[in-house]
Amino acid sequence: MVMSQKVLNEQQIAFYHEHGYLLAEGVIPRDALDLAQLILERWVDQTIQGWVDSGLLTDSLHDVDFAHRLLRAWDAAGHPRYLRSPRRDLVSREMFDFLRHPAVLDIAQDLLDTSEILAHGIFNARPKLPNQKWTDTPWHQDAQYYRDAEHIHVATIWIPLQDVSEFNSCLQVAPGQHRAELYDGHNDEETGFLGLSKEVRAALTGQSIAMKAGDALCFTQLTPHGALPNRSDGIRWSMDVRYEAVSTATESGKAQGFVARSLQQPDQVTPYEDWLRQWETVPAGSY
Repeated sequence: MVMSQKVLNEQQIAFYHEHGYLLAEGVIPRDALDLAQLILERWVDQTIQGWVDSGLLTDSLHDVDFAHRLLRAWDAAGHPRYLRSPRRDLVSREMFDFLRHPAVLDIAQDLLDTSEILAHGIFNARPKLPNQKWTDTPWHQDAQYYRDAEHIHVATIWIPLQDVSEFNSCLQVAPGQHRAELYDGHNDEETGFLGLSKEVRAALTGQSIAMKAGDALCFTQLTPHGALPNRSDGIRWSMDVRYEAVSTATESGKAQGFVARSLQQPDQVTPYEDWLRQWETVPAGSY
């Protein structure tokens, strides 16, 4: 049987439900961060190789560190467009293992108050390059992307791979605003991302959440949030993953999601091969 442990205390859980977010410090172990970096390094290899194959680059820059390699290659290639929120291209055994990492599932179990957990099919990596408006994430609610979760609790866990601050694009949240409605989605004029209207954004007061590598920022599907610009000289890398209770799982969550934990019916946990089959009709390069 899969064992789990309580990561968050009652005060933290109460804070999450009252304010719509929680900064959980030091809850993501080093092996989970290393796994995330491995997944993203593989994607960087594929992206840069695509620029080499198309004649934009002659050097794959394997000697450049992870924090700067994609940026250096992007500059050298003449600033081509790339997947600013890769998802389909991350699908692999390692991504499956990251989504069901025990430490991450323990957090989800505390937030959802159930051991029967579905890993939501919508997850993202964010390679946020410096001074690049196209990758800025505007104010939005996650449920704007999956509106069948308007009244269903979906917990997002946002995990930076390095320390983040207002200088290198930490997130901002609007505390307590998760009790508001699910707003209509508006295409952001500068980035094309789905987000909140100018009128709704103007009424929000953002609170910046500085974080250390190993911290997790948790928030609900209705919590307004956005990312500040990256003004550093390196890439701000992050993963955001989502979980919901199996008993109330949404269709959008189940589409490419899977049962990641079940203490009541462990035989119902989805095998990797079954999850992989759910992606067969989703083309490479899809967001």
